[in-house]
Amino acid sequence: MVELIIPATDGRIGWKHVSASVAKALQLDQASVAELLPVGEIQLDSPAVALSLLAINLAAGNRLNFSVTRDGNQSPGLLIRCDPSLLQLPRRPQKVREVTIHHDKNWLESGEGRPLVLFLHGVNGTHEAFDGLREELRSCGYQTAAAAYGSHRSIAAIARDLSDVVGSHLASSTREHSLVLVGHSMGGLIAREWTNNSALENDAITGLITIGTPHRGSAWATLPPLMNLFAKGEFGVADVSDLILHAPSSPELRDIAPGSAFLDSLNARDNRPDVRYTAVIGIGSPVDALTVEKIQQTFRQLERRDGFLRLIRPRIEPLLSGFDELIRGRGDGIVAAESAAMAATKDLVKVDLSHFELVRPISETSAVEDVFHPVWQVVIDRVASCCEMPGFRKGGIDNG
Repeated sequence: MVELIIPATDGRIGWKHVSASVAKALQLDQASVAELLPVGEIQLDSPAVALSLLAINLAAGNRLNFSVTRDGNQSPGLLIRCDPSLLQLPRRPQKVREVTIHHDKNWLESGEGRPLVLFLHGVNGTHEAFDGLREELRSCGYQTAAAAYGSHRSIAAIARDLSDVVGSHLASSTREHSLVLVGHSMGGLIAREWTNNSALENDAITGLITIGTPHRGSAWATLPPLMNLFAKGEFGVADVSDLILHAPSSPELRDIAPGSAFLDSLNARDNRPDVRYTAVIGIGSPVDALTVEKIQQTFRQLERRDGFLRLIRPRIEPLLSGFDELIRGRGDGIVAAESAAMAATKDLVKVDLSHFELVRPISETSAVEDVFHPVWQVVIDRVASCCEMPGFRKGGIDNG
């Protein structure tokens, strides 16, 4: 992961300067980088920018992350964390990708009754997001794997395919294996669907850990990406209207919207008594309550000036009515703490990190040395606990 800090001039940064800095750091063609980014400039102190940065982060998953930072003199700058592979990939039309499993060498040879640990990524995420955590688990003697799957598919369909693919892997082994699933964001919903749906092959699952997962949905899924709000660092009525009318059509986003048929079905199922459930909840949103209020005021002002915005008010109602996802202490920037608490699960762990920080390695620029990732520690502890549960066996937890 490459980290860059681009200082602002009078609080403003031009996107051409961002593309130039990224291209230089990664030794890429600047024009090609510029095609991936918005145009114009941004005002870092604008409430619109705080909302838009989160929207870009959500759209890019764990591969690209923007945030506002300040130096010792409190002058603002733009902090960029970028996976180099994101900008090196050719731009091709998006297509459905089959489920693939990226696993440790000889992962099915795991012994001593230890479970296999399988990681599931979120919307637009990649299996590489878990490389650091997988390395830590391997150092503790566990075999690991991470699944990869394309977007634009329903969560139930992804879970079904995962069940089939992983089931085939396990069936090819002469040993019995148990599985602990670790899902970040949407990956936690896939894991729950797989674990609690009796129609799927899930007998081997003995543990489920969700990290920043919207068990009751996320209001972000009802809003389209807001990248165009960067234009000149201001909201424009036409931009807002166009963006709000562009309803997200991908099946997985429809599944994540609060009150969706998928979530209703998922939450109607009981947790299994032979599986240990843990939910990690992020409360470190990069946006504070004051900024959220400024964003809401901006929309209300637009509503008074533009009758069309009043017509489409239901589309932005989640933002105007609260949006706990954004408020520090009540959300991680993408998922509200209340939503990240898995129903009927007592093992709930709150962590003061934002949505993507929940799985990303602690920043190399951190002033604190030798800080172990708190979420990684939770995962390692809970995986170990699955081995220690009474009646544990290689194929699962024997409740008899």
